[in-house]
Amino acid sequence: MQGKHLAYRPDIDGLRALAVLAVTFFHFNKQWLPGGFVGVDVFFVISGYLITGIIYGQGKGFSFGDFYGRRIRRILPAAAFVTVATLLAGSFLMLPADVKTLSESAIGATLSAANVYFWLFLDTSYFAASSDTVPLLHMWSLGVEEQFYMVWPALMIIAMKIGGKRLLAATGVVLAIASFAVSEYFLARDPSFAYYMLPSRAGELLVGALLFLWQDSRRISTTVANIAGVVGLAMVAGALVLLDEKNGFPGVRSIIPSVGAALLILAGTNQASPLSKALGSSAARYIGLRSFSLYLWHWPILAFYRYAYGEPTLVGGLACAALMWVLTLISYHLIETPFRSKSPLWLITKAGPIFAASAGVIVTGYVLINNKGYWPTTSGHEYRKLISQHDYNTKPASRFPFNCQMMKYDPVKWTEDQCVNGDKSVAPETLLWGDSNAAHYVGYLKAVGEAQHFSIRNISHSSCPPVLDASGLISQDRVKSCADFNKKAFAESKNYKTVIIGASWEIYANTGKTGREKFAQAIAELAGNGNQVIIALNVPVFVGLDRMCTAKALRIPGMDCPASAVKADTGDSDTNNYLKELASQYPNVTTFDIRSQICKKGTCSAYDQETLLYYDPWHLSMIGSEIIGRSALKAGLVPQAVSALAPSARSIGQVGAEGI
Repeated sequence: MQGKHLAYRPDIDGLRALAVLAVTFFHFNKQWLPGGFVGVDVFFVISGYLITGIIYGQGKGFSFGDFYGRRIRRILPAAAFVTVATLLAGSFLMLPADVKTLSESAIGATLSAANVYFWLFLDTSYFAASSDTVPLLHMWSLGVEEQFYMVWPALMIIAMKIGGKRLLAATGVVLAIASFAVSEYFLARDPSFAYYMLPSRAGELLVGALLFLWQDSRRISTTVANIAGVVGLAMVAGALVLLDEKNGFPGVRSIIPSVGAALLILAGTNQASPLSKALGSSAARYIGLRSFSLYLWHWPILAFYRYAYGEPTLVGGLACAALMWVLTLISYHLIETPFRSKSPLWLITKAGPIFAASAGVIVTGYVLINNKGYWPTTSGHEYRKLISQHDYNTKPASRFPFNCQMMKYDPVKWTEDQCVNGDKSVAPETLLWGDSNAAHYVGYLKAVGEAQHFSIRNISHSSCPPVLDASGLISQDRVKSCADFNKKAFAESKNYKTVIIGASWEIYANTGKTGREKFAQAIAELAGNGNQVIIALNVPVFVGLDRMCTAKALRIPGMDCPASAVKADTGDSDTNNYLKELASQYPNVTTFDIRSQICKKGTCSAYDQETLLYYDPWHLSMIGSEIIGRSALKAGLVPQAVSALAPSARSIGQVGAEGI
C-alpha cells in the first residue's frame, strides 16, 4: 500500500448531487425520470471508490479501529436521527399494523440489516399496501453499504499481504463478475434478493473499487478524461431516461450506470476537464455535501404524505419538498457535521449518544411490536377500540360466518344452516352462487330478505366464475376445485326456484377470449332448467381506494376520505352492458345491481356520507352491503326481481326481463 491520503474531489460531491437529485425526482414521480433509481447505483460506485482509496492510501498505517470509527461518525448519527424521528412520527400517525412493521424495519435499520429485513419480510402480496408508503424502505441501501464495509477492508488487507495489488485487483474482478452473475440469476428467481442483498449489489461497489486500483498509478490526460466524461455521462443519462422497473433490476443492466459513474469519476481525476469543472461547481457541491441527509429525509416525507393523502398534488409536492429540505439542513448542520470530526473523548461525547439513540430505537420498537403497534397507554387503549370498530365495519364478506365463501371446494357447505340468510323461518327457494363478487351481495340480500320475509342459501368459491368450464379463465391450480364446485352448483340449482349468479365478470371477460362465450353457455344452461335467473352485475370500481382512510383520519389531520373516493360517472362497464343484453334474450333471466345507489347525479361514491361501503376497489364490505340493502328498502329501490323472491310475491318464474 502507498501510505498516502486520498485528495478531496469536488467533482465527486457534484456527482453525489446528481445521484441524490435523480433518486429524489424519481420518488416524487416515476414518470419524470423512469430510471432515477440508478442514482443509488451511482452512490455505490462512489462509496466503493472512496473506501478503497482510503484503505489503500493508508498503507501499513491502516487501522480497523480508526476506519470503523470514521464510518460510525459519518453514517450513524444522521441515520439514527432519521430513524428515531420516523419511528416516533409513525407511531402516532400510522395504523397499528403499520406501526408494528415500521418498528421491525427500524430495528433492522439500526442493526445495519434493513436490506435483509425487507428481503425477508416486505409484503408484496396482492392486497399489500404500496411499498411507496413504507417510511424506512430506503434504508436498505445503507444496509448494503455497511455490510460491504464489514467485508471489503479485511479482504483488501489479506489480499495485499498475500499477493499485493495484483491479487487485490484480481480478487475484485472475480467478486464483481460473480456479483453481477448472482444478481442476474436471482432477478427471475427471487427479485427481492437481487434488489436488496449485498451479494447481488456488491458488484456496483466493486466497480468503484477497481476504478481506484486501476487509475491510482496512472496519469489521466485531458483527452482521455474528456472522452471518459462524455461516455460516462451518456451511460448514466441513458440509464436515467431509458431504464425502468418493469423489466427487472439490477441484474446485468446495473453495469450500465455503474460503469458510467466510474467513467465520470475517472474524468474527474483530471480537474481541467469541462465536465469536472461543472460537477465541481459551487451549486453542485452545495447539494452534494448535503446529499446524505437529503437521501435520508426525502423518502420518509414522501412515504408519510402518500400514506395519508395519496400521490402528491402540486401544493402537496411543494410542501414535501420544502419540509425535506428544512430537515436536510437541520440534519446536516446540527447532526452530520458536528459528529463527523474526531475528538479525544469522541467515544463518550459522540459515540455515546449514537448508541443511546440506537438502543432507544430497539427498545421502543420492541415495546410497539410486543403491543401490536399500540402505545401501552390509556389513550392507546381507547384508540385500539376505535380501530377495532373500523376494522369490523370494513371487513370483507369472507370474514363473516354466515357467508359461505370457500378458497377450496368443501361439499359440506351445501347443507350448513349458517349458509342460509334472510328470514330463516322461510325455507330457502333462492340460491346465491358464484365467486367473491357474488358473496359481497350477501349483506344486501340478508337485509332485504329479513324485511320482505324470504331466505337464500349462499355459497361461493373464490376466483371461480359460475360457468360450465372455467379453464382458461383462472389459474391452473384452481381449475379442479372450481370444476367440482360448479358441477355440484349446476346440479343443485335445479332444486331452487331462483338462482342468483355473481362473479368478477369484467376480469374473466378480459382474461381469455372465451370469457363471454362461457357466460352465455352458463346462462343458457340455467335458463333452460326453468329457473328464474338473476345475474348480479359488478359494482362500480374505485381504483386506489384506501379501506383504512377513515381509521387513518383518526390521527392524521386534513384527510377527507369521502372526497378521495369519488369519481365521475362514465356509465356502466362494457361487460355489465353485455350481460344485460344477454339477459334480455330470455324471458326468465334478468339482472340486478346496486349502481343507482352508488352513482347519483353524475358522480359515483364509495361512501354513504361518512361510512365506507367498500372493502377494496372491487368489493363491497359486508356491512356496506347491508347498509345499501337497508337504504334500498327505505327508499323503495329494491329491484322487482329481488322483491319477487318473497313467498308473498308468487310471480317468481313470471317476472321476466322487466324485473330489473
